[in-house]
Amino acid sequence: MHKDYTQKILTEMTEEKKLWALYKLASFIQEKSHKIDNSHFLKLKKYHQYLNDSEFEKIQKINKEFNKVKAIDYQFEVYLMNLERFLGQSKKEYEFLVSTGDKRSKSKNFQIICVLDSIRSAHNVGSFFRNAECFGCESLILGGLTPTPELPQVQKTAMGCDLSINWLYEKDLNLKIKELKDIDYTIWAVETSNKAIHLNDLTTAPEKLVLIFGHEQHGISKELLDMSDNIIDIDLYGTKNSLNVAVSQAVALNKITSLL
Repeated sequence: MHKDYTQKILTEMTEEKKLWALYKLASFIQEKSHKIDNSHFLKLKKYHQYLNDSEFEKIQKINKEFNKVKAIDYQFEVYLMNLERFLGQSKKEYEFLVSTGDKRSKSKNFQIICVLDSIRSAHNVGSFFRNAECFGCESLILGGLTPTPELPQVQKTAMGCDLSINWLYEKDLNLKIKELKDIDYTIWAVETSNKAIHLNDLTTAPEKLVLIFGHEQHGISKELLDMSDNIIDIDLYGTKNSLNVAVSQAVALNKITSLL
């Protein structure tokens, strides 16, 4: 990373070029695992000082994120994720994409609502959004401890799907599930249970369906399980009895949408 922009050159760049200059340097620092006292990090710090009075909103926001960075650690990752977000790309995802062209419209839409009962991981929540959008779901309902798409970590894994699928946060999921039952939605809880129906044994699925997914460690609350019409589990053949919760959503949606 040999470029060293002067204050005049950097401040005269467009907003996007400024963000690219910061992103390329920050990515290089991360890739090389540099420390906070390294010359490249000090250069990044100097760039932010040059841009301290920028009139651009995104530059102002990224300056605030950089001011929180005290080491090349989690907060630096958050700072880098915000840069990626503003530039409309994710480096880690991009390296593995074969085709980057999204379809102009969904080929199918389903009346499937995914309910997240205290999904604690922001990255899992982002994956829920991406899975739901890819499988043509109607919407997501977030409850309890579930973080919302205002959080950068959710945005990171949602890959823009938080902007293209309807969602809401409901403090009282029990009441919301009751409302959905009243308008003829069938409620399925995706959970490991002795009473569960195996996903591979399903031969039909209701047209109006709510799928509930629960906390990564504690699962779905007893109240929501009691309100569910069925409990569905995924056929597993290894020693572990459960999948990552966002992976479970993708597996369940793949099967269920194939039946509709």
